[in-house]
Amino acid sequence: MKRVRQTLKNSFVPHEGNDNKPTILRAQTIAFVAVIVLVAESAFVFGAKYIIPNSKLYGIIETNALVDETNAARVSNDLPALTVSPLLQEAAQEKANDEATKGYFAHTSPQGLTPWYWFENVGYSFDYAGENLAVNFSDSEDVTNAWLNSPEHRANIMSADFTQIGMATAQGTFNGQPTTYVVEEFGTPAAAPIAFVNAASAASIPTTAPQAPVVTKTTTKPATAKPATTTPKPVAVVPTIVAMQSSQTTSSQQSFVAVKGASTEAVNAETQVPSQATTASAVPSAPVAQSTFVQKLFSDPKALANDFYYLVMFIFFIALTLNIFVNVRVQYPRLIIGGLLVIVVAGLCVMLNQNINFLQAVIS
Repeated sequence: MKRVRQTLKNSFVPHEGNDNKPTILRAQTIAFVAVIVLVAESAFVFGAKYIIPNSKLYGIIETNALVDETNAARVSNDLPALTVSPLLQEAAQEKANDEATKGYFAHTSPQGLTPWYWFENVGYSFDYAGENLAVNFSDSEDVTNAWLNSPEHRANIMSADFTQIGMATAQGTFNGQPTTYVVEEFGTPAAAPIAFVNAASAASIPTTAPQAPVVTKTTTKPATAKPATTTPKPVAVVPTIVAMQSSQTTSSQQSFVAVKGASTEAVNAETQVPSQATTASAVPSAPVAQSTFVQKLFSDPKALANDFYYLVMFIFFIALTLNIFVNVRVQYPRLIIGGLLVIVVAGLCVMLNQNINFLQAVIS
């Protein structure tokens, strides 16, 4: 223990024993640390651009982390956490696989399949449903932040109408570059079975100037009492896309899609049951974590890299403070400049990571 204290003293505190030159501020140490920081940043940039988009493990980690981040955002806004639905997980995976296989990024596929096609395909009947998409992200926290910073996508995440969530990723190519497609599906199971009508082309996305989203509400007729053994017949619905065009996108791009209820016509009005929407008055509960600590750590490589740079900056800030104030009469400008150089290099790496979009990340 005494040896450790002496090592720390020689490294950080100027005194006669180290000639008032702390080891950590000497030229050799400064050069070594600067090289480590630059190598770490190069590794991060290379991994974010080439390794992570092709990593199957990363896709699994990101899915779990994104569910946790979405629920954390809801709970912090006094909304109940969403439960993971195996059917929505399956629908999200099929949609992600379709995007990755065909190389498109849109709510409606080139073949005209709307988001609701994937809900129908897995047998998920809903009263309320929504979809958020992302592509070219290398960090799950960035995906969540991008959705939360978009009013339209945030509305999906914070909707009190949703009770369930499904998340999936798929590796593919987009615009000739390897990438990870992210699909987030929201839903509230239907109170009555739904038979989709022309789900592949039931809705069209507006391609005109930006406009406010229009909500289409479910219209139902009062239910008529039936014996308990009676099996309800499906309600025929035409899913209605509610879209908003972003002012920063071209007219052919979609920025957001959601459906609240559906345009409905009862096949048998006597068996139709009114939809049961969730309410914001539900008491928020602690969400069940989907990702482990290790998964969460490695699903946010940018945060991991930045934390390393913050640690380096903190260590050299302490070293500079001690060097300047412990022995005010003896100062070596080279030591101070060297310490400041490391802090500046690490700070620039943080700024680079925060402000540069390595992969032209997009949400929809």
